[in-house]
Amino acid sequence: MNIHCIRHEPFEGLAGIESWVKLNEHRLSYTRTYLHQRFPDDITFDMLIIMGGSASVYDTQIKSWLTPEKQFIQKAIDAGKAVLGICLGAQLLAHTLGARVYPAPLKEIGWYSIRFNREELKNFSFLPEQINTFHWHGDTFDLPQGSIRFASSELTPNQGFLMGEKILALQFHLEMNLNGIRKLVKACSNELKEQTTSIQTAGFILAQTDLVAVNNQLMYDILDFLSKPKSRKNLKASQ
Repeated sequence: MNIHCIRHEPFEGLAGIESWVKLNEHRLSYTRTYLHQRFPDDITFDMLIIMGGSASVYDTQIKSWLTPEKQFIQKAIDAGKAVLGICLGAQLLAHTLGARVYPAPLKEIGWYSIRFNREELKNFSFLPEQINTFHWHGDTFDLPQGSIRFASSELTPNQGFLMGEKILALQFHLEMNLNGIRKLVKACSNELKEQTTSIQTAGFILAQTDLVAVNNQLMYDILDFLSKPKSRKNLKASQ
């Protein structure tokens, strides 16, 4: 399978997803917006993965790549490709699908519990009821019309959404490994100095090493689901 990844920051890559890509011998290509790389002219890949970043979807005046990126995401959706958006990537997906993206009342940074919407996610039988997962976001979004809420947390009602069976937005970071978290903590340490109850300390964040493997395994299960061909019967049932 051919996977194309959009990276917005030098310090935020695929993290644990790279292990899944290598294990399954998938082919990987990139557009790195921080290097001002052009988006591909043709949609020749099978899956698009959109990573996180420090920008907001409404920063079009200061981030010249935002408008062409939204257009590129729409092209991938129109072509029927599997699309996974994580954090900023989830917000870009929501925006592209016509939903509102806006600043959340509080930033959510650190390890916090989310609950999965298992009642409506019948095909995701592997999802637990809840998991402690990694967060680093200040924006949130409304659910696009026709989508299903994927998960929620105490602070953030919309922690993700599923559109059909190929488009998935995750506000949280199941993919993060310890190296990825270290890079993020170092690059964005200024945000950890903000005094709110929803931002954990660097020491506490880095100490939760036992949570990484469980999160990564769930990420792999989700990627397996997105990468498998869907039958016409299943697609019809999800609409």
